[in-house]
Amino acid sequence: MEVAEIIVDKQLVEKGIADWKKRVADLYSTIKIWLIDSDYSLKPGPKLTMFEELMSRFSVPPTDIDTADVFKNKSFVLTLKPKGLWIIGVNGGIDILTTKGNYQLVDYAPQFETPQWKLFNGAKKNGVEFSKQTFLQLLK
Repeated sequence: MEVAEIIVDKQLVEKGIADWKKRVADLYSTIKIWLIDSDYSLKPGPKLTMFEELMSRFSVPPTDIDTADVFKNKSFVLTLKPKGLWIIGVNGGIDILTTKGNYQLVDYAPQFETPQWKLFNGAKKNGVEFSKQTFLQLLK
């Protein structure tokens, strides 16, 4: 069985960025739905500038990526901050920073496929599937 060689070029980097932004936006939309009929709400946070090494190498300009904050009534609970797209062995990661501790959300799906988010709590060996239940546990 032959393994297809992937040629990384400017177009692939730009396609990866567009896909990453969509996956992040879709994740925020899903979380927003999970929070319906609760005391919690998800609101847009300040945008982050994304400028990773591959972007520099292929002259792709910096771009903004969305963050999101979760509030209980009007009190801050946590923030979601995309950490990076090109992380060895995964398809992007998001830091979840809470008042009680920090977590990492990592996509294990192959590039350009449906995300497979896993949640880690610092012990990178013991990730759990990211679901409504695991997310709501973070809020408690």
